[in-house]
Order: sequence, then structure tokens, then C-alpha cells
Amino acid sequence: MATDKRQKKRVASQSTEDSVVSRKMPKRAAACSDFKEKKSVRISEKDSVIETKKDQVVVEELVAVRLTDGQEEGRPCRRLTDFTFYNSDGVAQPFEMLEADDIFFSGQVLPLGESSDKEKAKGIKCEGFGRVEDWAISGYDEGFPVIWVSTALADYDCLKPSGSYKKFYDHFYAKASACVEVYKILSKPDGGNLCLDELLAGIVRAMSGMKCFSRGQSIKDFIVSLGDFIYKQLVGLDETSKNDLHFGELPVLAALKDECSKLVDHDQPQAGSFPGTLRIGPKSGDKNTKDRPITASQIEEDEDLKMARVLQEEERWRSMKKKKGCGSTSSSSKYYIKINEDEIANDYPFVGIMSLISSVILNNI
Repeated sequence: MATDKRQKKRVASQSTEDSVVSRKMPKRAAACSDFKEKKSVRISEKDSVIETKKDQVVVEELVAVRLTDGQEEGRPCRRLTDFTFYNSDGVAQPFEMLEADDIFFSGQVLPLGESSDKEKAKGIKCEGFGRVEDWAISGYDEGFPVIWVSTALADYDCLKPSGSYKKFYDHFYAKASACVEVYKILSKPDGGNLCLDELLAGIVRAMSGMKCFSRGQSIKDFIVSLGDFIYKQLVGLDETSKNDLHFGELPVLAALKDECSKLVDHDQPQAGSFPGTLRIGPKSGDKNTKDRPITASQIEEDEDLKMARVLQEEERWRSMKKKKGCGSTSSSSKYYIKINEDEIANDYPFVGIMSLISSVILNNI
């Protein structure tokens, strides 16, 4: 058999060589020797140097804002790309740490709108933005999250993180995406009448295409863990909303928040699990706690509580990503998404019509 295989390979190689020889090859350009026969061409020193334009880099945020100004009124707004958020020691930090620590950032700042000035349109790289004073999520009506950060000088639309910072930023972007998806579902005519399971099923379908999720169950657990965060973001829209819908009055959103509270209470360490006398917040049995003035130690405890919550979220996110792709088919098949016919008709009207026609034909047979 081995000799037969070698003979076949030899025959195949011979046939390939024969086809190459018999095939008429296209004429090539003049050979290198022809160039050597020509007289040498002299190139001036100026023409032989290729200049590469480097990105303009500034250290101060104020300079970057001024160099990218446009026809704007009021507070400056800019776009931000290739960004990294870090603490006072210059160490990259998760985006959520904005709530618990002094965070600064670097990146490429661009005008908010299109600019006819090529230099402005190219952007200015700045090494020192901040401190970050606030952040916000918009883009609900457009259907995709737009994340803003604000300093004392300007507001920045965060477009794309740097390659090294993407792993830190993905978590918060997933949280913002969840808020937008919940908004889209609840803003439908019958969205406010959904139960919690129906809401979760809709979010699972909407977010199943995100690379960070592998199974429906992981998306469901992720959304439940964000219940309090989603509730606060959407209820905050009621103050400026022009619609009749008020998220603070929706039972399903309150149910999502309550489900999150159960998860948080379950994850929190019980009393006595820490050595010493560490305690965050007043005891539930303390009286007259409302009348007590807020002390510096209580403020520090609030900051510690924020830090603990952020770290807990990050740990849960890393744990979920580790499980991605590791679950067996049998484990993932235990989670089902319940979809009724009306919901299919709303999401896919053509499929709903075809299903109705098919049912009519079958009934008449």
C-alpha cells in the first residue's frame, strides 16, 4: 500500500509539472538586467526622505479641549477613543471603580461632530484627563448604549477603549447594554404588563449574540445580578422622560430589583465571618439612627461598601467568563426560553402571518 501511495504521489507531481510546462505563461515585465543597463537616476536628498506625521500629544486636558473645539455653545463635548482609565498610581482600573476611587484617563480626543479641519478631525492624544466627576448612559431611544464620562472641563462620549483596556471595559458595556435592552422591551405597548420571567426571556434573546455570553442561563444570572443597577438607571429617566411611561411604577422592574436583593443578601458574608469588629453601616436594631449626624467614619464606611460591591461584581463577571464554553450540552439544555405566539408575531410579523396561513390550511384539509 505504501508503494502504491508513493506511486500515486509521483504520478500526481508529474502531471502537475507537465501542466505547468504545457501552459503558456504570461510575459513578465523587463528583467532586472534591463534596469542595470539604464543610466542611474539621481534622487535629491529631500525627495528620498519620507516624513511620517506623528499624533499630536499633549499633557493637559485643557489644551486638548481647546485644540479640538468646534461650533458649540455651553459646556464642551468631545468624543473619546483609544482610552484607558487608571487610578492615581497609574494602574488601569475597571470602569466601575469610578464610584469608589479617584479615576483619571488618557486617550485620543476628537470633536463631537464632523470637522473640516483635518488636524482637529484627526484628534489630539492627551495623557492626563480628569479626575472623572460623573458618568452617564444614553442612547436608549437609538437602541444602543452611549457611555459618557465628565470631568470638571468637559463631557466625553466613550467610543472605543484601547486594546489593553478592553478587558476592563467589556463588563460595564455589557451592563449598559442590559439597561438599553430592558428599556426597549418595557417601552413596547404591552411591556409594562410582562412578568419577570417574560422580561428575562426577552433580554436573553436580545443579548445572546454578545461574545461574553455562552448560554442563556449565564445571561439570566447576569441580568438578575444587575437588577438594582438597571432599576436605578431606568427610574432616573422618569425625571426627564416625555412619555407617559414611568419605570418607577412598573411591577416587573421592582420584581427584578427584589430578585437582585435576594442574590446580594445571599452573597453577603454573615456576621462573624470577619475577624475583629468590622461592621459596615448601623445595626438593624439601632434606634434613632436617622437623627444621628453623618460622621467621617460613616463616609469612609460608605466608600468601603462601594468598593466591596464593585469588587464583588468584578469577581462574579470573571467567574462567568471562566465558565463560558466550559458547560456541557446537557447542562445548557436545562434552560428553556418560553415564547408565546403573540410575542413571535410582534417580533417577526412575517413568520406570524405564515404560521397563521399554515394553521388555516391544515384546518381546512
